Amino acid sequence: MSYKGEHKNYLALFIFAGINVTDLTELIYALQATGCINNGVVTIKELSAWLYSFFNVEAKDCYRFYVDIRRRKTVSKTVFIEKMRDALNDKLRKDDEKERARR
Repeated sequence: MSYKGEHKNYLALFIFAGINVTDLTELIYALQATGCINNGVVTIKELSAWLYSFFNVEAKDCYRFYVDIRRRKTVSKTVFIEKMRDALNDKLRKDDEKERARR
């Protein structure tokens, strides 16, 4: 895939397949909280607009979804982030097992 000069065309290729916009909001707030975008110099409004556009998500009020996350009564409020962590750890473990089996 080549994306040079095709900015708007390749955006249509990526669709956020999380369960809901709240999942994407968790990701947005985590990226902002860790300061890993623009060395931490980005607002939630800027970051959410960018990621909503990138993933073709129609949502406007990121803060409303953040309030929903804060109101969660579960053991952890970051359900989606933990799902991502668990999925990546599973992939790493399986890849390690495959590599050990080849030796």
